[in-house]
Amino acid sequence: MASSAAARARAGTRDSVSPKLAALPRPARRAPGLVRAWRLHKNSLAAWSDDAFREDFIETRMLFRRVLVANAPAAVKHVLLDRADNYVKSFIARQLLKPLGEGLLTSEGETWRRQRRTMAPAFHPKRLEGFAPAMVEAALDMLQAWQGHGRGAVRDIAEEMARLTLDIITRTMFSSDIRERVDEVRDAVRDYQRLGGRPALFDLLGLPRWLPRLEARRIAGAERVLDEIIYGIIERRRREVERSDDLLGLLLAARDEETGEGMGDRELRDQIATIFTAGHETTANALAWTWYLVSLHPAVEERLEAELEAVLGARPPRYDDIAHLSYTRMVIEEAMRLYPPAHTMSREALADDEIEGHLVPKGSSVVISPWLIHRHEKLWERPLVFDPERMAPERLARVPRYAYIPFGGGPRICIGAGFAMQEAVLIVAAVAQRFRLRLAPDHEVEPLGLITLRPKGGLPMRLEPRGPHSGERHTAPSL
Repeated sequence: MASSAAARARAGTRDSVSPKLAALPRPARRAPGLVRAWRLHKNSLAAWSDDAFREDFIETRMLFRRVLVANAPAAVKHVLLDRADNYVKSFIARQLLKPLGEGLLTSEGETWRRQRRTMAPAFHPKRLEGFAPAMVEAALDMLQAWQGHGRGAVRDIAEEMARLTLDIITRTMFSSDIRERVDEVRDAVRDYQRLGGRPALFDLLGLPRWLPRLEARRIAGAERVLDEIIYGIIERRRREVERSDDLLGLLLAARDEETGEGMGDRELRDQIATIFTAGHETTANALAWTWYLVSLHPAVEERLEAELEAVLGARPPRYDDIAHLSYTRMVIEEAMRLYPPAHTMSREALADDEIEGHLVPKGSSVVISPWLIHRHEKLWERPLVFDPERMAPERLARVPRYAYIPFGGGPRICIGAGFAMQEAVLIVAAVAQRFRLRLAPDHEVEPLGLITLRPKGGLPMRLEPRGPHSGERHTAPSL
């Protein structure tokens, strides 16, 4: 029965009319610098004109700033891999991420290399395997709560996914240290995005850096909340005789393989704040957009459910199932193509360079936008169509390596990519077993590019329990 459902789903994916997906209008022409800066400030996706989705390389200015946009995979590879040492995070990017301190996401040079070496063992696949039961248990707790809302209840799925991924971060990183304060952390991260998640107009226009930025003052309150919670956890953990085997315990025990040094409190704070913010926020948004896309594509939903029935039956997913949930993974990967959580990366050249025949003077900003590249007309067939099968290994192998970069690329590729994909597959499997999610009528979905790509105004969806086991509470299997 599952195979026939999958066959119908495959046929439906090919033959049905693809629905129009949430996007922003594409101006036919590039706007003047000041107008473009204002659009970028309001929504980082709003300034891209139609030609940006066809051209390999764009050279432009915004008043005092020279900006180069690299869309060609070879140019992206040049910046992220071949000449990575010549390109650091731009001043605008550093300003946006300033509350995270000097963590792995924001540090540069030897500091970054030392941090990466120190943290790498904490994200080893064998370690990640041990986090799987906590991920599933958190998802099942959420589903149990959904049952209490009654059939047809409407929930903001963007908010639900943020709550869930933050719960998973607290379970895997801090065990039970902050369960009672998880709402405060979520609110602080949300305020950080809302108040400081837009590039400042002064920065976009290249005005002097000594001029005060209002955005820095706005997010001070959110930063204070995070500091209080994180430093409190670190202080308690340092007093413990026995170290917990969660992610914080691993970070406290981590030593640089070359120097033998561990992390001080400030460095620990910055790493934890980075994982809190980037770790839960990006995965939550990837999941929210996944549910949005699945709800619009019944054939994809049917094939997803068929795979879950064939692999899992009625039991919850576990780590060993991930390798067999190939279509589930493809659904998530295709969702991240269309709605990449990390939608824009900007780098600054430390020295003169040349990219694919284009001169890059020292100090120039180079923008790499997965939002553009993942929808680029030269790189993808029917780029605006949601087609999970394009993520099948044999098809993806025909796409240039740096045409799909949801986690970045090169030496600075996201260290948490394995954690995020494991988490996402287990969550999608657990939820789709028990619920179908339907967009609430009359809600217009609009992508909003802040630090991450989120649905503006949330994503209200109706909960529809499915299957005879939808009301059962299973215990997540131990490993």
